[in-house]
Amino acid sequence: MIRPRKRPWATSAFGIIALGGALVAAVAQGCSDDGGTGGTGGTGTTATGNQGGAPNTSSTGNGSTTNAATSSSTGSGTPFCATPIVGTTRGSAIAMTSDDSTIVTVNRDVGTVTIMKVDTTASPPKVSKTSELSVGGEPWQVAINGCDDTAYVVLRKDQKLVEITGLNTATPVVGKTVALGSEPTSLAITTHNTKIYVSNWVDGTLSVVDPSTMTVTGTIDLNAVIATVQDDAAKPVLGAVSPRPALAHPRGIAISEATQADDSDAEVYATEWFAVRTSPENATGTASDHNWKGLLYKVLADGTASAINLPAVTDTGFTDATGKATGCFPNQVASVTLDGAGFAYVTSTCASPVGPVGVFQAFACNVDADCGVGGLCQNVNGTKTCNNKCALMNDAQCGPLAQTGDCALAPAPLIGTFCKPTVENVKTTTHPALTIVDLTTKTSTTTVLDKAFLTQSATTTQPPLKVPLLPTDLAFKPGTNFAYITSEGSDGVFRVTTSGGAITAVGASQLYIDLRATMDKTIRLPIGLALSSNSAFGVVANDGNRDVEVIDLNTQKVADFANVATVYSSDLPGAGTPADSSLKGKRFFNTGQGRWSLRGEGWGSCGACHIDGLTDNITWYFARGPRQTVSLDGSFASGDPTDQRIFNWSGIFDEVADFEGNVRGISGGLGALCTLDAMNNCTVRINTATTTPQQQGLQGSSFCTAQTDAQCPTMGMSPHSAIQDWVDITHWVQTIRSPRRPTNLVAQDVADGKLLFEQGQGNCVGCHSGAKWTISKLFYTPSNMTNPVTGTGPLSTTSWNTMLNGFPTQLFPSAVAANQFMRVGNPPAFEQLGCIMRPVGTLGPLGAGNVPAGVSAPEINVLELRQNMVTGGQGSGLIPAEPTAGLNPPSLLGLQVGAPFFHAGNARTLEEVFDPRFQGHYQSAVANIFDPNSTAGMTANQKRKLVAYLLSLDEDEATFAIDPKSANGGDICF
Repeated sequence: MIRPRKRPWATSAFGIIALGGALVAAVAQGCSDDGGTGGTGGTGTTATGNQGGAPNTSSTGNGSTTNAATSSSTGSGTPFCATPIVGTTRGSAIAMTSDDSTIVTVNRDVGTVTIMKVDTTASPPKVSKTSELSVGGEPWQVAINGCDDTAYVVLRKDQKLVEITGLNTATPVVGKTVALGSEPTSLAITTHNTKIYVSNWVDGTLSVVDPSTMTVTGTIDLNAVIATVQDDAAKPVLGAVSPRPALAHPRGIAISEATQADDSDAEVYATEWFAVRTSPENATGTASDHNWKGLLYKVLADGTASAINLPAVTDTGFTDATGKATGCFPNQVASVTLDGAGFAYVTSTCASPVGPVGVFQAFACNVDADCGVGGLCQNVNGTKTCNNKCALMNDAQCGPLAQTGDCALAPAPLIGTFCKPTVENVKTTTHPALTIVDLTTKTSTTTVLDKAFLTQSATTTQPPLKVPLLPTDLAFKPGTNFAYITSEGSDGVFRVTTSGGAITAVGASQLYIDLRATMDKTIRLPIGLALSSNSAFGVVANDGNRDVEVIDLNTQKVADFANVATVYSSDLPGAGTPADSSLKGKRFFNTGQGRWSLRGEGWGSCGACHIDGLTDNITWYFARGPRQTVSLDGSFASGDPTDQRIFNWSGIFDEVADFEGNVRGISGGLGALCTLDAMNNCTVRINTATTTPQQQGLQGSSFCTAQTDAQCPTMGMSPHSAIQDWVDITHWVQTIRSPRRPTNLVAQDVADGKLLFEQGQGNCVGCHSGAKWTISKLFYTPSNMTNPVTGTGPLSTTSWNTMLNGFPTQLFPSAVAANQFMRVGNPPAFEQLGCIMRPVGTLGPLGAGNVPAGVSAPEINVLELRQNMVTGGQGSGLIPAEPTAGLNPPSLLGLQVGAPFFHAGNARTLEEVFDPRFQGHYQSAVANIFDPNSTAGMTANQKRKLVAYLLSLDEDEATFAIDPKSANGGDICF
């Protein structure tokens, strides 16, 4: 057996609402050294904890401030805070005491918490670091009690809550800790300090902690709630599934202001991270933008829990390149803040998966024959398009969103006219959104903020346009109706004005507060904010630069940046070190500024679909067909960065740097494969499609293109990028940690499930083995010698159909000898590493128009369509010109947070993965988990146990060695 995986550093071997007027959004580009109600559920058990405290003072809460300190002692010897917190509460990556004198902020990558003092006599206030305390793995959020003397920190990786005492002294110290559930991410304290609620993202529960004893006194099971939430047809959104760990994924928490001294009238609200389906796909796929909804859990002090719907947006205000209005639905629901006036404000990334997505090329082609009689398929600036399909001065022939001049003459030596790419699609993929919930009526309205700030930018010239990509936190300016939102992807703080539960304006004297408008232009990645009690200033925690910035709420700018040095909460890694490269990679991965999205305005980023490097669980209609976002934690073996998975469901990429095409095509960015211009700026894009050989997809090496000649001298690679951003991103991807197993699994079920899974009984290891829990493994070093132009080189001339030792013919990627090579198919539509494809019955036979039938429950109705929403997707092996059947086996890491499953989201739960319609998967030629000859099929007990084992797979679980190719399966790539 392969031992448990570790994660050491190693260098790589290779419906928008009407707002009473025009609402707009704006965001600036930037380039620096860093790149430029469903059903109600069951009840949990809680305890009220210690009672006591003074009467509460009514106030509109800002979610972050507390009162002056008063403490009393309990019999346990731990101080009990008797001073109530003013207003509603929530946790954040940064917190401030009620007198604005002390800041506590988390350093997630470092495992420390920093305490800072604020000099409020200075104008503007200045912060200074006083201490940094080691607390453990991944401190995620912090909250401060009503006495201003104790902070509580959630440790996501270590699965603990830790207290820090003595905040009002010169020497704060780490106090007691208590174990929590798996992947705790958020916390909040009740008004009278009697309880701390913590969301356990993987367990699907809330822990209730008594802060005076630091013990867990109750658990709220939200899995029982989500299992009863209904779709539009009054059916369970997750299908027929019983409550069990990791169905629910609670994330952000906020608590209402309580009037009772025991906090018995407090209401707890927690966001469900992932959206749930409300109806099946329709025949054309146009419903896919709004047939999902988000959820907000409501929990009473007695443990009664229910869910409130967060509705989809039917019209975002953006039109795609085909002229269709686009919608979106709240997903990756990050934070919830209560305004104390009966409304909850919930941030999310609103997903819009219907194609076309990204940059749109009218009259795209692969070969001349696609262009009709006499037409030429020409490569214009890296994109293949037919010539002479438009006439000069008749730009409308290039599509509904064509602009003046979009029909142009092709550059010499090319012939005729061509249509320039349309970039407006870039704005229709992911949207920062705010859902406002009326807590009395339980009704909600979702607004996309990018459209609002875009509209507002028309009347604001400074700073340049940015939209609030990846909203991470929201706080109200005390005593006002101004909400401030941090945007991790745009390095900004964005103001929204509200009234009566509606947005009435966005922006202020400045469109947003630019966190990079400082002497230090490094990408910031803000993850939390706290606002002062006097409404004058706020502080922002930046994960990408490990610093804290003071923002002036009156001028709407970073406070006096010219005279204030950057205040780091933790030291940055040394320049040129592996940790430095990884941190830079994290910045590039998450930002939508500079070269990483359209005009650097924050329209998209890698992190928009892969927050924390994992998955948004969305099925996108891409160029190859419907593709569920792949979690990146299974990309590299933790202990061996040379052990890399072949990328994408269709096996079309062999390097992280190949995703340059996604940056350019989906996000509309310049990309990071570029050369220097005359001003020494990296603004000249390398045309990877016209190099000889091409350097994209499976041709050549994008990774070597991203390095200097000195680093890649033997590959014959030219030209090389002037920057090495993709090298840094690769290093960061190698560090991505898999989610930890649930703590609330039944141990005997896990042990029994393992027997069903492993070789000799189930033999799931025929496809899911090795250090990454997949047989998919890069088996060569990409280069001009190994994989030059299509059809040449050893990859294209080496057959996998030799010495197979009984490998089942049913799992052959192709029965046609001409397609039995490692690399097959013509780019860009069909090329792939064919040897890793495995046909296991997840695609059906061809129907009308050569569209494969989708395999799924009728409540899902998977559509096997490419992004034009007409052409059949790849994978069946039956479409003309398609060289193989099957898909690239995914890693089993991250199954706890990876639903729905299969390439197109075919199964809503792990239980549904073992539905009879997927028998070709679990009873394939190598896998025989359940007796295919049994009329009873699988038993409920067998399914429950196998699901428990799959949920237990994390980096601590010993894996199985990949078998040599044989009748038991294995890897036939070599």
